[in-house]
Amino acid sequence: VVAALEALEAAGFSVVLASANAYPVTYALAAYLPTSGWVISENGGVVGRGGRVRVTVDFDAQRLRPVILNRLSDVLEDSWQNPFRRVDLAFRVGEGADPEAAVERARAVLGPLGLEVEYSVVAVHVHPPGVSKGRGLDALLEMLGWEPDRVVAIGDSEVDISMFRRADVSIALANASEKVKAEASYVTRRPYGEGFLEAAELLLR
Repeated sequence: VVAALEALEAAGFSVVLASANAYPVTYALAAYLPTSGWVISENGGVVGRGGRVRVTVDFDAQRLRPVILNRLSDVLEDSWQNPFRRVDLAFRVGEGADPEAAVERARAVLGPLGLEVEYSVVAVHVHPPGVSKGRGLDALLEMLGWEPDRVVAIGDSEVDISMFRRADVSIALANASEKVKAEASYVTRRPYGEGFLEAAELLLR
């Protein structure tokens, strides 16, 4: 994967990591890997490189964190990343809880508070309306003066769909759900990391 990233950068692609992870985690990965250093983090809630950061919505995630944990302690558990998050809070599905049922319960409880709930398979994400990787991509393009018709998006989760819709070309990995694949320009034959390598090979050709 590192070699593929190096090859993409050498070929003129500016690789941007787009993740649900907190900004410090995503930026650290981008800094140590051969990428442009720019990141879209917290599902589009925080965008930047190093100290040049843009928060895409006005929201105090830390104020609501204890409220969420108090109301949903039976199905959700706190994440070690949450103290570092500004917009998008992430929670693990509680031990023994069914993920789909946990997400539906979270939506029922948090929807009346004006919050959106998404499931990335890795975590349950809670944020204000409008937070998305697509919105994060728009913010990044504005910061850099780039155009969306120069963007290739690669992903495998439903939280990637809004980014797919903004990009000129979108590539879904084989392990993605059918809903995600339906939004993609191309679907790889291989899953996960092997799927990314397949996508990189396609772009380099």
